[in-house]
Amino acid sequence: MKRQQINIRISQELKEEFYSYCKKDHLKPSRLIRHWIKETIEADRVKNNRLSSK
Repeated sequence: MKRQQINIRISQELKEEFYSYCKKDHLKPSRLIRHWIKETIEADRVKNNRLSSK
């Protein structure tokens, strides 16, 4: 699977707070974002009665 990137713009303050949160809980920011995206897509599939793709 070829990896792709998503670029977003957020305030410096929000970024710093997010990174501090991740550091405090020993989380990797990109892993947390990927997890949120996967959960959101899966919830949408369930809501719309579509089968999970993986």
